[in-house]
Amino acid sequence: MKSFAREVFAIVLLAALSGCANYHVGSSIPKEKRTIAVPTFENASGHPLVEVLTTQAVLAEFRREGTMRIVERENAALEVTGRITGCKLDAMHLDHDHPYLAVEYRLTLTADIKVYERASGKVVAHLGNVTGDDIFRTESDLPSTERDAIPRAAARLAKTIVSETLMAF
Repeated sequence: MKSFAREVFAIVLLAALSGCANYHVGSSIPKEKRTIAVPTFENASGHPLVEVLTTQAVLAEFRREGTMRIVERENAALEVTGRITGCKLDAMHLDHDHPYLAVEYRLTLTADIKVYERASGKVVAHLGNVTGDDIFRTESDLPSTERDAIPRAAARLAKTIVSETLMAF
């Protein structure tokens, strides 16, 4: 009976270890490419300050994620550039008693993102149009509530930008 238990244990151990065969800890980005600069994005949305909030959110997300070290542009191996191309507000749900009054909205930020290799100027990743959104209910007036939703949409946009930047390597 003991030999059967050992055989079962050996099979289970082999199965568990084979599942981890291709797993590695760390990043696939070479160490010499792990410094990044994120200059303030361009704003083509017509919505004031959205580029500043989005750039700050991207920097915060890179810091939180931890793979890349944020440095000044001249010391960076990579540079993320962005152009905010849209800040769109869509009505999601209407008030049952007032069919022309929306009570829930979606704010969507859209950005065109490129990652450059600083030394060569070569585009290493063109992420294209990346979006981040926030769904919110109007609590008081729409402009104030919309203003509060922009940082949340920028944070979601930043998560996508950082994730896709890291997956490009």
